[in-house]
Amino acid sequence: MHQHFNISPAETVRAKWPHEIFLINLVFNHILVFASTFGVFSTFPLMVLIVPITSFAITGYIVIKAKQIARSDETWFIKSHWVIADKRNSHFMKLLTITCAVIGVGLLLSKVMGWSKVTTIALLGGVGMLPFMVSLLVLIVLGNDSMYQARHGKLPRRFVEQNPDPSNSVTSA
Repeated sequence: MHQHFNISPAETVRAKWPHEIFLINLVFNHILVFASTFGVFSTFPLMVLIVPITSFAITGYIVIKAKQIARSDETWFIKSHWVIADKRNSHFMKLLTITCAVIGVGLLLSKVMGWSKVTTIALLGGVGMLPFMVSLLVLIVLGNDSMYQARHGKLPRRFVEQNPDPSNSVTSA
């Protein structure tokens, strides 16, 4: 299921970094900050915008940094972990964009159609937020697994088969 590589402790730290950044966005920003800002929504409704703005900044950073790492002289193992994190990050960015659009359109329709507050919250929560939160949970689990793999010098076997190490320093795990 995984392939093990002989890597240095310094490589371990650099290979974990993209997954750590990704998880900071998912766990800290989308769960903790969202819960905090949602608590003051009735007083400061625009405060909730901190979450998607911060998230787009972090996802943008991962995209830019992954491209820089791909052109750098980092090891194949480190580059591979950035590729994995960048791919998940791109999926998350699309998911976040769709969720923001659904909620934005839903809020607009709510005002135009004169929906009640309960109806609006139920529809936006079920159609907009529920799929997002389920996907968020899956991405958190995958991100934690990737950090574990980076910490232990591993990569998914399928990834290695599709993107072989040019130096062929693979050992069995």
